[in-house]
Amino acid sequence: MTEVIDHSPANPPAQPQPAAPPAPDLATAIQSVLSSSDEPMTVSKIRSRLPGSLRGTELKDLSDILDRQVAANVLYKYPKYRSQQDRYWDRGMNDHVAQLLRAALDNGPLSASELRRKMPAYAQAQAEQILNEQIAQGLLHRHPRASSRGGERFGIGPPDPRDYLRQELPDLFTRLTALGFSRPRIRAAALELLHEEEWDVEPPPKPAQPEATDQPSEEPQPSAVMQAETHPDAPDAMQAP
Repeated sequence: MTEVIDHSPANPPAQPQPAAPPAPDLATAIQSVLSSSDEPMTVSKIRSRLPGSLRGTELKDLSDILDRQVAANVLYKYPKYRSQQDRYWDRGMNDHVAQLLRAALDNGPLSASELRRKMPAYAQAQAEQILNEQIAQGLLHRHPRASSRGGERFGIGPPDPRDYLRQELPDLFTRLTALGFSRPRIRAAALELLHEEEWDVEPPPKPAQPEATDQPSEEPQPSAVMQAETHPDAPDAMQAP
């Protein structure tokens, strides 16, 4: 039998362990926290999102660093809102108002007055301008009024005609039911009509109205005979003087 001799050392040298990554400095950690947020944050909330080794930072020290970054135009300072602490973010007021508009419209289209009521007081002055900019960029959309009394509305997505049909069809079905038709027959007839092409014809365009001009009329003036017929008391135009 051949004897196998193991030449490996009894105690192999320990493999070097990778060095631990250096802890981020406080300013870099703050910027990382704010860049991942979708809204301005208070000092306390920023501290709660810092890495574990930095969460013991005093609020005053953290506020001092934040204010220095604001002075250096790295961060933006926001008014107090629902808290006694200032708020900070890495994006400016325009981005914040745009985010507020989208959040307000998240549950469906709203009118301008409804949107204004959902805006914080400090954002209302810029809301209309930012809304128009968002519409121009195709990020928000205008919607037709939902009723004859309502005004224009705004939404995150483009208007969907199904939303308006859902409002109109119940009244139409109710009127036809009152005439004696059953709802299944009404529904079947409506579906049949929708598959026909004859009814889906756009009305012809209205003829263009002639533009008003200040030029004198070219119609012929009435003759002396016509004036005499119109005014019998006038002297006979056909009689020689």
